[in-house]
Amino acid sequence: MHELPDQHYLRAVTELGDTRKIVASRDIYSHSGIKLVAAGIRITSALYDRLVHHKMLPPLDMALAVENMLDHETILQDLLELIRTNDKLGKVADAVGKDDDYRRIVLAIQLPAPLAFKLTVAREKYRRIYQRSLLLLVVSVYLARRDGMSAEEEEWVAAAALFHDIGLLHIDPALLEPSHVMTVDERRHLYAHPLTAYLLLHEFVAFNHHIADAVLEHHERTDGSGYPRGLHGAKISRYGQVLAVGELVAKAFDPAQPVGQWKQLEIMLKLNSRRYGDRLIGYLNICRDDLAVEQSAGGDNPERLVEQVSLIAKLFGDFDQHADLARHDKIFAFAKTRLAELRLELFDAGFDPRDPHGLIRLFSEDPECMTEYFPLLNEVLWRFKALTLEIARHWPEETCKDEGQPGEAQHAWLCEMKQSLFMAAQAAR
Repeated sequence: MHELPDQHYLRAVTELGDTRKIVASRDIYSHSGIKLVAAGIRITSALYDRLVHHKMLPPLDMALAVENMLDHETILQDLLELIRTNDKLGKVADAVGKDDDYRRIVLAIQLPAPLAFKLTVAREKYRRIYQRSLLLLVVSVYLARRDGMSAEEEEWVAAAALFHDIGLLHIDPALLEPSHVMTVDERRHLYAHPLTAYLLLHEFVAFNHHIADAVLEHHERTDGSGYPRGLHGAKISRYGQVLAVGELVAKAFDPAQPVGQWKQLEIMLKLNSRRYGDRLIGYLNICRDDLAVEQSAGGDNPERLVEQVSLIAKLFGDFDQHADLARHDKIFAFAKTRLAELRLELFDAGFDPRDPHGLIRLFSEDPECMTEYFPLLNEVLWRFKALTLEIARHWPEETCKDEGQPGEAQHAWLCEMKQSLFMAAQAAR
C-alpha cells in the first residue's frame, strides 16, 4: 500500500488499541531500517509518539490485526439495521428488493484484511463516516438498479460506496466538524481525499478498476465544477455519476441532519441538474411524497428570509458593478458564466435578483410561500460559496487567501463576495 499521511489516522488506530486488542502481525520498521515494533506487540496510544515521526514499512494497515475485525456479516447487519430504523431509507431499499438482494451484494464485495481493518477503525472512531457510507450504499444500489445496471455492476457500485470516504480517515477530524470554517490550505487536504482512497483501493488487483475510478470521481460534476480533476460530462464514469448523486441524496437520509433536508434536497436537485444530470435525478421521484409534506425549518423566520434575499441581490449587484473593469479577467469570465446560469434558474423560480423588494413584498402578502423559498435561498447562497471554492481550486495562487481577508485589487469583486458570505455565516451562528 502507498505510504499516506498518517498523523491523524495513527492517532485513531492507537486510541482504538486502548479499548480493543490490536497486535502487530509482523515487525514494523522505519524507512531507515529501525525496528519500531516487533511482531506480537500490542498497539496502544502509548506507542503514538514513537511511531508518528516515521514512515513505516510495511504500511500500518498491512501490519496490524484487530480483534473482532469487521467482516461481511457485520457490515450486512449494520446495513439492515440502518434500513429498519430509517423509514425514508427503507422506502428506497424496498424498491431494490428483499434483504436477500443486499446479502448478495454485500457478500460479493471484496474485503481484503487491510481494508477490513480500515473499515473497523472507521466504524469505531469515525462512526459518522461509516454510517454515511452505508447510507450511500443503499441509495447508490437503488440508482444503479433504476439505471438498468447488471448485478455485477450493482456490486461494483456498492463496493465503491462502502469505501468512498476512507481517504477522510487520513485528514484531521476537526476539519469534518460542521461548525469548522476551513482555510484554503485545509480545503486542499479535503479535496485530496478521493485520490487518497483511490490509491488505497488501487493496490488490490482483485478489485475491478471501475470501483477505484468511481471512488476517485465521486466529487466530480458533469458541468466540470467538481474535483479532483474537474472532469466534464461523459468523461465521468456512470458509476462515478451514481456515487455523486447518491452522496448528495444520502445526506437527506442522515438522521443527524436538521429537519427540512428533504425540501432542501428537492431545491438542490432542481438547481443542480446541470451538475448531476437529469436522468439520475429523475429516479429520485420515489421521495416526492415525503418532499411534498415536510416543512422547511426556518421558513417561519421572516427576518432571516429578508436578509437572505437582500444578500443574494447584493452579491449579484456587486458582481455586476465590476463588469466593465474585470471583463477581460479570466477568473471573472469563468464566474460570469456560472452566475448567468444561476440567474436564469432563479428567474424560473420566480425570483429576480435585480428586484429583491418584489420577493420581500410577496412574503408579506403570502406568508405561506416563505416555506417554499427558504430552501431555495439557502441553496443559492451555497452556490455562491461553491463558486468561490471552485475558483480557489482552479487558480489557487491568484485569488485572495481566506474568507474575511482582503485580496488583490483585480479580484476585488471576488473578495467582496467572500467577505459578504463570511459575514453572513458569522451572523447566522
